[in-house]
Amino acid sequence: MEYNGTSGTDFPSEDSLSIDAIKQRISEISQKPLDTHSQEFENIHADLNRVLSEIDGL
Repeated sequence: MEYNGTSGTDFPSEDSLSIDAIKQRISEISQKPLDTHSQEFENIHADLNRVLSEIDGL
């Protein structure tokens, strides 16, 4: 499954967001156009912060 961040296409719900899904998204970035990498990393960073905050209970 491919996630496109805030573009709304195939974006995971907060309930299904997981570290494994984020790792998968990171591994798929190289297959995307270079000009989208920056936005993809920003989206992944935001999602990673959210998931880690949930784990820490913050």
